[in-house]
Amino acid sequence: MQKRNVLIVGGYGEVGRQIAQILLDRHEDLDIVLGGRSPGKAAALESERVHTVVVDTNTEDPLQHVDEPISLIISAVNDLQDKLLLAAVKRKIPFIDVTRWTELFEQASAKLKKVKLHAPVVLSSGWMAGTASLFAKLYAESLQNVAVDIHALYSLQDKAGPDSTAYMDRLTIPFHITEAGKSRLVHPMTDPVKVQFPNGYEAKCYRLDTPDHMTLLKDNHIDTASFRISFDSKTSTSLLVALVNSGLWKMISGKRFRSFRQRLLYNPGTGSTHHVLIHLKGTGPNGRPVERRVAISDPLGQTHLTALGAAVQAEKLLLMPNNEPIAPGVYYPEDLPNSRMDKAAILNFFKQYGVVVSN
Repeated sequence: MQKRNVLIVGGYGEVGRQIAQILLDRHEDLDIVLGGRSPGKAAALESERVHTVVVDTNTEDPLQHVDEPISLIISAVNDLQDKLLLAAVKRKIPFIDVTRWTELFEQASAKLKKVKLHAPVVLSSGWMAGTASLFAKLYAESLQNVAVDIHALYSLQDKAGPDSTAYMDRLTIPFHITEAGKSRLVHPMTDPVKVQFPNGYEAKCYRLDTPDHMTLLKDNHIDTASFRISFDSKTSTSLLVALVNSGLWKMISGKRFRSFRQRLLYNPGTGSTHHVLIHLKGTGPNGRPVERRVAISDPLGQTHLTALGAAVQAEKLLLMPNNEPIAPGVYYPEDLPNSRMDKAAILNFFKQYGVVVSN
């Protein structure tokens, strides 16, 4: 059996470690290379198939210390200047990114249009590594003129890395959404919608800018995409909404008040269930209106669901035979279903790791 190497950049962190463990368990022919600035900080994975290497996304060539052949790179760390992305493209290595907020997503997309691709690039940085948009696409099949509303319940006590709150510095930046094919400008933490999550928790969810707004619309049968969030502390949610909408959040932007902003939204604990509720409205084959609700709950929390989202994308690439490689190009998380990974296979993948999916 020929060994293949998968490089996980940001592999020392909570999400990266879980991606590594999932892939190790599922693929005996894989060796995992954990990349980061300080290999000594790598989380212990008891396997001879795990190695470490220095990868610093701030250097001109983040992959300069990677000597072994790499079959796939998964980026689980912020690549603010796209140096890791472009280094992978230059080396013709398939690449999956799960960390980009919308501004970085657009930045990467623009750069990728200017270079020739020799391998697939999967920009899977929607909510929980694109898991929300992937499920929205799966359950929107057979419908037309679909409106997708994604609602997330974020636990402030869940396990999380510092990159998980990068969105907090974008809460004063308006963004575009598309409704019925028409674009309009909205503001974060506005337009509340009351939602009851699978655990019975009822809360108002507020707009948040995520790449799901953009990638879902690549499918012609989806013409509306919206994402909203609530925290499992109503006090924290109300305080954040008040700070943003009063203009105070903008006043405390920047490095000086960063620690204060993080204390409000970043208090990682031992873990908590992560819930996502997807509401679909569309037109069925008979022309009649159809509504569907999909509830996703991961008892192991948002880092685990993110790791699964990355791993299922990786598995799509890893399972392709050498004589049928995926064509070079830019792909999104909802592009996953194909002849080797249909809806049933994807659902089974998540369910075997304890994720509860109901509709």
